[in-house]
Amino acid sequence: MKYCYHCNRVTVGEPLFCNFCGRSYNVKLCPRLHTNPRNAEVCSQCGSREFSTPQPRLTFWARVLVVTVTFVLGATLVYFSMLLTAIFLTSLLSNADVQTALLGIGILIALLWWIWFQIPHWMRKHIHRLLEWRSKKRRGE
Repeated sequence: MKYCYHCNRVTVGEPLFCNFCGRSYNVKLCPRLHTNPRNAEVCSQCGSREFSTPQPRLTFWARVLVVTVTFVLGATLVYFSMLLTAIFLTSLLSNADVQTALLGIGILIALLWWIWFQIPHWMRKHIHRLLEWRSKKRRGE
């Protein structure tokens, strides 16, 4: 999604041009759509002198404002996500039934790891090969 600073509209996707005013986004494009910097006089790939009109530059303070607002909103979102996760885990782990289930799952996983390491190395390699073969067969390779 891109925002045009000329017509103040949003275009969905990753377009090369604004769908409303036809200006390119921060670059000059030749008729063959080669990307060139804003200050280019000649296309670096085909030599054309015809270029699209880029959208107006954003002022320094507008860029600072955009970066600041983006950072503040992102930090706020991360903070509230972590807070919600902490509240959820606290309420989940304070329940005795959940604690018992987690303990049982932990013991089962530890037991499975212990069994895995008791299997001889040559047999583990054979199991790995068998699983790889089955996954390749499923993918159709």
